[in-house]
Amino acid sequence: MNESALFIDDHDVAASNGLTRMIHPGHKHPKPVIPADRPWEHTLLIGGTVRKEGDLYRMWYESYSKATQYINLYAESDDGLNWRKPTLGMFPDFDGNLDNNIYLNRVSMRSAERAPQMVSQDHNQNVLHTPHLGPGKKYTMLAYEYARTTYGPYDGYYVTYSDDGIHWTNGPREPVIPGHADVGWFTYDEHDGMFRGIVKTFLNIRGYARRSVLWTESKDALDWSMPRPAFIPDEADDAWGEGDPDRYTQFYGMPIFRYGPVLIGFVQDFRSTDGNVSTEGHMDVQLVTSRDGRTWERTGDRTPVLPVGAEGDWDWGMTGIGNSFIENGDELRAYYGGWNATHGGTTFDGSAVAGALGMATWQRDRLSGLQAGPVAGELRTTPRTIGPELHLNADASGGSIAVGLHIDGRPVPGIGISDCVPITTDSLDHIVTWRGDVTLPEKSVEIVLQLTNAEVFSLR
Repeated sequence: MNESALFIDDHDVAASNGLTRMIHPGHKHPKPVIPADRPWEHTLLIGGTVRKEGDLYRMWYESYSKATQYINLYAESDDGLNWRKPTLGMFPDFDGNLDNNIYLNRVSMRSAERAPQMVSQDHNQNVLHTPHLGPGKKYTMLAYEYARTTYGPYDGYYVTYSDDGIHWTNGPREPVIPGHADVGWFTYDEHDGMFRGIVKTFLNIRGYARRSVLWTESKDALDWSMPRPAFIPDEADDAWGEGDPDRYTQFYGMPIFRYGPVLIGFVQDFRSTDGNVSTEGHMDVQLVTSRDGRTWERTGDRTPVLPVGAEGDWDWGMTGIGNSFIENGDELRAYYGGWNATHGGTTFDGSAVAGALGMATWQRDRLSGLQAGPVAGELRTTPRTIGPELHLNADASGGSIAVGLHIDGRPVPGIGISDCVPITTDSLDHIVTWRGDVTLPEKSVEIVLQLTNAEVFSLR
């Protein structure tokens, strides 16, 4: 079979020299795609899940304020940019109004109390597509409950099911993952037939109780493995604090997604600035990867893949990607929450705290790549079989890339680097060619790339 390689990590790299792994921050849409413009949405909007189903984009998100806590909301779009908030008429808002887009209020579902209560309920909802679970379970939601009401016995992550994503029925009365902290992200990994989760907890690390991310997995979303650290802040993460004991790094949460052969994590990097009080600071997003959902690796030099905005921007204080990573043709989309304030509520200009939902995009496979400068660099892949053509996603517009095939460490006659027609342009889909009439071998080969002032992202 044909095999592809994605150079976001070293999984497919047998050897390399003269190359640097680069992080490519997402291109932000210039303004929020969903502002808080309804009376019941209040102060902050927090990303939940966005799915593209056929030509319809569907979003499950939430609103938060200290007065009303969390409200679960639903929106739709035909293009992923212009969103409508349909009137669902299911649950009254805090003024008793049914003309709203509230799709879930579990207090109302489990008691005679119809109006939303001012408690933290169904936080960080993750809507997963799970038709394999059978009737009534086309969608599975996992969300955190603080157990500040009588409808749940104790705090943790609860399961709910739906056939349309709007009307929900309860799963078990008890949480499937008891306790931990309130930011958890989940995905159903069709590649491995596994539910995967990242849950937040506090771990004592080098003298601080830090928000930390733990991995867990399940076959049925009910019986989960004991959460274990995915990775923890190391000394390099704390270097920005320059030894100040009040300044250190925490990991607030980490949405995870399957992208081809790899699992991608968007870790929320929280740079706390008030010591053990642990509430003040900026937060942006860094990139990590895994091949098994258990062992996670940092990517590149930890440059934010979704940085906070410039001074005065609507997302100056914090950014955090929701449970959404959409492949839209040759474009990758992530929907994210942005806030004009730090975690402690400090704004750049003293204005009121506000949050909205935005969108960031990347070209296909181009979150990270291997780049060479003016001195030629070389990349050798692990052995793999190839088809009648070899395709590269690469930018050689400022230099060149040449490709050769090796078997047992030796160039294949007529298909070596010196025989290659150099690539000198930027394309998501270069077709590699060699001089003369060649037929690519239908056996395992090493692919060798020589790059000068160029960057390669993937091959297939």
